[in-house]
Amino acid sequence: MAKQTTKQRVKLRETPTAENRLALYLDWSKDNKRKREYLNLVVYDKAKTVLERHHNKEVYEKAELMRAERERQFFSDEIDDIIEQKKTKNQDFTAYFETYLANYQKKDKRVMQGVYLHFKDFSPKHITAKEITESFCYNFKDYLSDKLNGESPQTYFARFKKMLKQATRDKLFRTFPAQDIKNDKVDESLTKDVLTIEEVQALAVAECGNKEVKRAFLFACNTGLRFVDIKALQWKNITGDVLTIEQSKTKDKAKDGGKAEIVLNPTAKELLGTPANKEDYVFKLPTHNATLKNLGNWAKRASIEKHITFHVARHSFGTLLAYYQTDIMTISKLLGHTSLKHTAKYVRISNEMKAKAVNAIPQINL
Repeated sequence: MAKQTTKQRVKLRETPTAENRLALYLDWSKDNKRKREYLNLVVYDKAKTVLERHHNKEVYEKAELMRAERERQFFSDEIDDIIEQKKTKNQDFTAYFETYLANYQKKDKRVMQGVYLHFKDFSPKHITAKEITESFCYNFKDYLSDKLNGESPQTYFARFKKMLKQATRDKLFRTFPAQDIKNDKVDESLTKDVLTIEEVQALAVAECGNKEVKRAFLFACNTGLRFVDIKALQWKNITGDVLTIEQSKTKDKAKDGGKAEIVLNPTAKELLGTPANKEDYVFKLPTHNATLKNLGNWAKRASIEKHITFHVARHSFGTLLAYYQTDIMTISKLLGHTSLKHTAKYVRISNEMKAKAVNAIPQINL
């Protein structure tokens, strides 16, 4: 065990467990109260082999670093707050949200209830406070953009941030997890959400970790379909080279019931694979949250710094169509838009991409 001096106020101690093991914990006294913090570290009581002795050495070194940090916090009067925050990290965040909603009495309560219902759809299982990271918040924001129309995604995410701020004030988080996430309208943030053809190619050759997620995302880049529509896609929706589907987001607003007809290019057909029973789903995808985690890891392996989602695949499809001279009416039909104003942004971003490409040529001194 690591040596201790008489000056140490936070001490590293051991307690026996089953099967020749010792559990390590920290021990200190403050305001005449003895306090313990178990470290989830275990060593061999009587190390016999070289591997066991090596294990003990590494664990004791790690425990000593933790002890030294708690000692620093002890003398700077931070230790009680730190331990309290450690406890709150394991609190049931979903239960906190439910309690928050039950006590919420403002005029926008119905909107907040809607946020909670979408949150439960996004993350069905109860999760702890430590799982509410910036990445989680980004993914929930993208989920709302994929599921809702108009200004609703922005409105709902604003309410979600409001609830997180209260949770931060209630010491559930040490720092506000959505602090740096801007809640801009989709049009204002579209530029950063578009993949170039080179980036799509980089993803195609990179390891994803989930073959179905990779196949579905690349299919979205070639068809513009949303996550909800790809997940619901069945073989009966495909006849030869043509995919026909009622898009879930626009079926109640569009005159044609949100019906989209897409001619599949060679890449899309190759991604489909071998046809199966007409009632079978084409893609067997995990939950939306799990899918987004796969996408994030995949982007890192492909050396892409952009935050990619299925919404990004859709944006990329529309922008690449415009970039390669497809007319706006055709793009609108392929994306299933109810108005050309939704499609115009893809042409605008395409023009920006072309200007950026031209301006990348070094200036010639004349």
